Amino acid sequence: MTAYGTEMAAEHAGAARASAVTHTATTLALAVIVTGLPIVAHFSGHLIGIGTCVVLGLLIANFATAIVPPVLIFSYLFQNLFVALVSPYLADLNDFNAIRAYNFLLTVSVWVVIVAHYWLSRHSFDRRFRILINASFLALGLAAVYFAIGFSANPKGAAVYLRNIAIPFMLFQCFALVAARFRLTVHAAFVAMAWMLVAYGYCEALMHSRLFEYTNGRTYVDLNNLMVDPGAWVRELKENGRVIRSNFDMLLVDFLNTPLLGELNIKIHRLLGPNFHPISFAYAVAFFSLVMIAAGRSYYAVIAAPLLLLVGSKGALVMVLVSVAGLVASRFIRGRAFLWLFAACLAGYALAGVVIGLQATDWHVIGFIGGIKGFIHNPFGHGLGAGGNLRLDTTQIDWERSQRLGETDIGVESAVGVLLYQMGVAGIVILVAVLWIGWRVWCLYARSDDRLTGIVALGLFTIVVNGIFQEEALFAPLALGTMMGLAGLLLGRDYRPRGAPPPRSSPGDASRVRERAQRA
Repeated sequence: MTAYGTEMAAEHAGAARASAVTHTATTLALAVIVTGLPIVAHFSGHLIGIGTCVVLGLLIANFATAIVPPVLIFSYLFQNLFVALVSPYLADLNDFNAIRAYNFLLTVSVWVVIVAHYWLSRHSFDRRFRILINASFLALGLAAVYFAIGFSANPKGAAVYLRNIAIPFMLFQCFALVAARFRLTVHAAFVAMAWMLVAYGYCEALMHSRLFEYTNGRTYVDLNNLMVDPGAWVRELKENGRVIRSNFDMLLVDFLNTPLLGELNIKIHRLLGPNFHPISFAYAVAFFSLVMIAAGRSYYAVIAAPLLLLVGSKGALVMVLVSVAGLVASRFIRGRAFLWLFAACLAGYALAGVVIGLQATDWHVIGFIGGIKGFIHNPFGHGLGAGGNLRLDTTQIDWERSQRLGETDIGVESAVGVLLYQMGVAGIVILVAVLWIGWRVWCLYARSDDRLTGIVALGLFTIVVNGIFQEEALFAPLALGTMMGLAGLLLGRDYRPRGAPPPRSSPGDASRVRERAQRA
C-alpha cells in the first residue's frame, strides 16, 4: 500500500469511528428523550403524559425503527431513575404507579406499529421466521384469554400478570422483526448501556447515601414500600428477631440472601440499581455480562461480579455461571450429547433446589409446590391474578401454616408455580414457547458457531429453570424480557433477506466505510 493509500485508509477508519460514535450518541440521546419526556409531561396531566409516550413510541417505530432495541432496553433500565428524580412532586401512590407504567406503554406503542407492518407484508418474510412469530402470538393470545378469565375477580392482579407475561414476547417480536428488516448497528449502544449500568452500581455501592440524596432515591423507596405487605416486617421480627425501623433496613440482607451459610453468614446492603429493583438489576448485569463475554470482553464480567454478589441474586449468578460453563463445554462435547448433558445438569439443579428449599421451608419452593398442587386440582387454571406475590394481596396467605405444611394454598413466589396455577395447561404452552425459541437459537449456534447465539440459548434454558425459584426470573422485563429480545434480534438477523436496507436512523453505515478503507 502506498503512503497515499495508507493516509486515505487512516482517514476512512477515523471517519468510521466518528460515524459510530455519532450514531451511538444519537441513539442514547433519543432513548433519554423517549424515556424522560413522558415523565415530565405527566405533571401537565396524566392524559398528556400518556399521549406524549404514545406519540414518541409511534415516531420511533415509524421513523427510527432500527434503534428500537436499544431504546426499549434503555427505558427498562433507567426509567425508574427518572421517576425517582421527580418522586417528591408526585401526588400519591396512584400517581407513582401511573408514572412507572410509561415504559410498558412505550413498548405497546412500538409493538403495534412493528406488528402492523409485519401483517401487511407478512409473505415477504421467510416461512420459518413466520412460524416463530406465530408461536409468540399464540403465547400472547393465551395470556389475553386468561386475563379475561381473571379480570372480574382481580382486575389489578390480572393486569399486572398480563403485562409481565406479555412483555418478553412483545420484545421478542419487536427485536426479531426489526432485525429481519434492517442491518442493525446497535452493538455500541448496548456496550455503552452496559458500562453505564456498572458505573451506577459502583456509585451506589461506594456512596449510597449521597447517591440517594442526589436522585431522591429515598422518596422512591418509601413510595414503593407503601405497597409491601406490612406483615413482612412482623414476620421478620418473629423469625429472625430483626426490628425494622425504616424501609432501608429491609435492604440489609444475608449474603446471597440465604440463611444456609449459618454462622459464617454476613449482612450486606442490597443494591437497587437505576431501575430500583435488586433482582431485576442483577439480571440486567447478568445479561450484559453474557453479551460481553460472548464478544470476547470477559473483563466486563469480572468487573460486574462484585455487583452481582452485593445484590445477592442467586438466580442471576447461576444464569451467568451455568451459561458460560455450558458454552465452554459445548466446544468439547458436540451435538445432541451436549444438550442431553446440559438438560440433566439443569434437572439436577432444579431437583436439588426443591429438596433443599423444602428442608429450609423456603418461600419460593413452598410457593412452587402450592402452584403444582393447584394445577393438579384444576389443570385449566384459575385466571391471571388468582395467585402470585405480585397481585398485592399476600396478606391473605398464612405463611406460618404454609411453612408447617411445606406448601401454600396458591401458586406464589415461583414464576413456574404461578404460571401453572393461573393458566394451567396454557402455562405449559408459555414455557414450551420460550424453550422452543431457545432451541431455535441453539440450532443457529450449531450452524454458525457464533458464541453469542450459544450463550443466549443456554441463558434462556437456565432462566426457565430459575423460574421455579423466582417470580422475577420470568416476570421481570430485565430478566426473561432482555433474553427474549436478544434471541429475537439474533433470529431476525439470521432470517433477514439479502440486500436488506441499512437502518434509516443511522447517520452512515460504518461497516461500508471500513470496507472502503481496507480497499484503499
